Formats: sequence, structure tokens, C-alpha cells
Amino acid sequence: MHLFANSNQQDWLELSWHRSQMAGLDELHVPDHVRLDREQLAQRQYRAKSLTAAVEQLAVPLFNQMFAGTDSRLLLTDAEGVIIGAWGQQRFEQRLTSIALESGVCWQENLKGTNAIGTALTDQRFVAVIGEQHFIRSHRFLSCSAGPVYSPSGDLIGVLDITSEQQVHSERTRLLIQNMVQQIENNLLCQVPNGKFRFDLALDQQLLNSGWQGIVIADEAGHVVAHNAVAARLLDLREMRGCHIDSLMDMPLSAVNRSVAPSGKIVFSCQSLQKTSSANVPSTVYSPSCPLHYGDSRMEQAWQQACKLVNKDVSLLILGETGVGKGEFVKQLHGHSQRHNGPLVAVNCGALPQDLIESELFGYAPGAFTGASKQGFQGKVRQADKGILFLDEIADMPLAAQCHLLHVLQEKEVVPIGCNQPTKVDIQIVAATHKDLDALVAQGLFRQDLYYRLNGLILTLPALRDRQDCKALIASIHRKYRCDEQTICEHLMNLLTSYHWPGNIRELDNVLRVASLLSDDAGQLILGHLPQHIAEPLLKQPGKLTVEASGTKDLRTTITDTLLDTYRANKGNISKTARMLGVSRNTLYRKLKKLGIQ
Repeated sequence: MHLFANSNQQDWLELSWHRSQMAGLDELHVPDHVRLDREQLAQRQYRAKSLTAAVEQLAVPLFNQMFAGTDSRLLLTDAEGVIIGAWGQQRFEQRLTSIALESGVCWQENLKGTNAIGTALTDQRFVAVIGEQHFIRSHRFLSCSAGPVYSPSGDLIGVLDITSEQQVHSERTRLLIQNMVQQIENNLLCQVPNGKFRFDLALDQQLLNSGWQGIVIADEAGHVVAHNAVAARLLDLREMRGCHIDSLMDMPLSAVNRSVAPSGKIVFSCQSLQKTSSANVPSTVYSPSCPLHYGDSRMEQAWQQACKLVNKDVSLLILGETGVGKGEFVKQLHGHSQRHNGPLVAVNCGALPQDLIESELFGYAPGAFTGASKQGFQGKVRQADKGILFLDEIADMPLAAQCHLLHVLQEKEVVPIGCNQPTKVDIQIVAATHKDLDALVAQGLFRQDLYYRLNGLILTLPALRDRQDCKALIASIHRKYRCDEQTICEHLMNLLTSYHWPGNIRELDNVLRVASLLSDDAGQLILGHLPQHIAEPLLKQPGKLTVEASGTKDLRTTITDTLLDTYRANKGNISKTARMLGVSRNTLYRKLKKLGIQ
């Protein structure tokens, strides 16, 4: 285990275990879970949106690269130890769910015993808790490293944690967490109100952009409004807020430019912090290629069009069959928009109860109706302020709620249930559906005026069977779940690319995930590894097997591969295999005998 050099490992661990025992915890028993309800969690996530945005921008990409292929998760909590964000390996998420290491659950030390999140909060420093060091026995399959995150004013606002299974965290993990926290705190530092100038300080010019430099933020008059701990150490000043920058740099502010300038033994550079609003951002939008395809022209066209208009206060309507990736498309679009620091609030209109959808969307005043919270509820529309509201399955929204939503779109304000005063909101609306809205409008099931408000730009995402990059997409999804360097055999790839996939990417993702788990670390994924419910329709595709394979294999070889794969998929069951192949049992027996299989 690795902590700061002045930390005595045995002392801190004994103290933590003692605190856990004094809290009434038993290492042999799973502790109770303190879990927030959906509304409470949403409120905490909303309050921490700036912190979460910094984590997604600066920590998540680095985590994904350093822990690719491992059973690891990156977790973010608020100041009270409630998990408000999680990223990383999806298959590992289910394992963590079994011990409630998931969003909405509180992991304070007095509730969960010695653990990296709770102990980092209690000790207010970087902590790694490895395996047997966890107080609760059921937690000892984990290695966890966590560091507290502080606001520009010095308040503890959260904890960033890396949790892994069966992987002992090393010094590298501690340094990685420290680096992530440093980058996040620097990012938050530059967002302080009244910040006009940023000064980077270091003892060597090469360290000025290292992420470990000192940072001082000054207002327009040159007075320090915020700084990080590195700057305080370099300038040997515990607190410098309110000081004029001239007295710190030995150089008048008017003489400072963007170039590096010396100040005694310290070098520093200065840059202006431009506080731009959406009104004065340049109109030209450049977007890189869509990360959700590997050469499909329709996906790329939809992406480029969406990027051009997402910042122009134009509503977007995304059409496409169930499972084509409408939700992922919106997530990526949010990350590339000028609202990326604001929230992305997703609402599945088809999953909300009919009698609750208006209160969920538009919120309500305290005690507005029987069963209403005494504190009231903000509602999804107001939660999405300064961000994007994604209305999935918009066609399932009741007509009464459609009328209310139309008012929000027209007036840019929302009136919560039981309230007479409207509240202004700044939101970008993105709606999606797999249904035919034109037909629903004609039937009177969807408001025509709302439809015309939503369809500023209509984007249609192609079905998986129509995509030009189907093979590359299959290979990419398989790489998420495969063991080691497992590949997909050519015969199975031909079957997968020829299939019509009624559930689209969602179905494909599930099939490859299950098949990879069933493959038992085999070097190649074959038809025999697929579940029966998908293997059978794959083989029943008419007239596609030999055509797809004809470029590399002759007909006899292809038929033999199909027979063997089907036989293995059915675990040697002759009746099932014969039925799937459309041959008699006797014919199958003869063919297997020729192949040396009795």
C-alpha cells in the first residue's frame, strides 16, 4: 500500500478499524446500505455538475486508457461520500452492485467500515485500501485508491476513487489519482467568479504546463481571488487571496504578457481567462468525425448536421429503430456541444407512469398534491438548465404533458405544478422516437404544433442491417468483452453481418457480451459459443452462407464449418442439429462419421 511518506501505515489502519468497530460494524456481516432515492440523487448530481464535467473531461479519458481491459471502475462521490458518478468496465459494474458500490449509495467509513472512499473523507488525504485491509470481509476482493477533491475556496467537495478487482494497486495508481485530482482542481480554479487572469508558476519553464504547476487567479484589478496549494508553497505564502499580483510577482500587471517571465527563482506565464457566453462564441462549428461509426456515411452525415445546429437553439428530432444508438448519439453530441459543462438530463417518456410524467418533467411546489414532497421537486426541465434535455420515446408522452412541453419550448420557461410563478430555463431540447410521428399526428395522438416545434432538424439513424460499417462495428463491440486477443472466426462473422438484427446494436452488444463470457477464454469466438436463441436464426438465414464466404472458402469447406459449428452449439444433440440444418438425422450421422465424429 502506498500513502504519503509521513503516514504510518499501521497507525492509520488500526485507527480506521477501531473507528469501524466503534461504529458498531461487524466484519463478518454485510452492513446496511444508506441509499438515496432517485430524486435526492438527481439533486446532488445537479449541484455537482461542474465537478462531474471536470472529471469527465480530464479524468475519465486517462482512466480509460490506463485501465483498459481491467475490471476497474472510476467513482466520484460528493462531500458526504454519496457516489454520484461511475465510469469504466460495464461487466465489473454488476460485481460492484452486489456490494452496493454504485450511484446513490453512501460509503462513509462509519457506514461501510475501512474503505478508500470513506477513509479518505475521514482522514482528508489520499488513501489506498488493498484487499484484506478492508474492514468488511465481503469487500476484500477489491483494491481501492481514493483522493479528496477540494474547491478553490479550500472546501472538500468530493472524492475520486479507482476500484479494481483482483489487482493490487501500485504506486502508479496513487500517482494517477493525484494527477487526476490536481487537474480537476486546476480546472475548477479557472472557473471562479471574477477571475480575469491566470498565472502559472514553476521553478522550471518545462513544468509550466505539466499540470503540477502553481496557479494563481486574479481579478481585473490584479487582486488574487484564488490559488492552488502548489502556488502557496512556491511563493511561501499560506494565504494570498486579496493580495495584489504586483507584490507577488515583483512585476507590474501592466507589463505582463503571455510569454514566460522570471520572478526571482520562479518563472511564470500569464493568460487572460475569457468568460465567453453562448452569444459571443464564434458561429463556425468544427466537429471531428463521429466516434460512433467506422465508415458509415449516414451516421457521419447525421453527426455533422447535428453538430452544426446543436448550439443554434434549434430543436433536434432523432428517428430510428429501437436499439440503433439514439441515446449514445445524444451523449456524444452533448460532449461536443458548447453545453458540455452543463447537465445532460435524459427522460424516457415511455417509462414514466402516465399520472407522474408532468410532475417528473416540470416539477412541483411543496405539498402541491397528496404524496408530494414537503421540499417540492425541481423537475427534469429545470435540472437541465444550461444543458441538454433529452426526451427519449417522445411519441409516448401524454397529450396533457405535450401541451405543457409546448409552452416550455415557446416561452423558455416552466411553471411547476402548484406554482403560479414561471421560471426561466436555458435548455437545448433533443427528442427521439422509433415511432412514426407523422402517422400519430394524423391520428390525433400527437400534437401537430409540438411536432413542428421539435423537428427543427430531423436526423434518422440507420438500422444495423443497413450500416456500411457493420463488420467493423461487430469487431469493435467484441473487443469490449473479449478475453485476451480473442478473434471472431470468419464463418461466424459472415453470419453476424448477414443477420437482420431486429434489436439492432443493443441486441448485438448483448449477444457478443454473453458469447464472450460463454467462450471460456477460447482463442476464437465461434457459433458454438452463442446462445441457442440467436444461433438458430443465424443459421436459418436463406441463401447467404455460401455467398458471403465464397471469396475465401469453397462450398464444401463452408458447409463443413457450418455443420460442425451447429453441432457444437447444440452440445452434440443430433435432433436439434438436424432440425436447425434442415437435414434428416441419418444424413447428419453419415456426415459426422465422414468427419471422424462418432
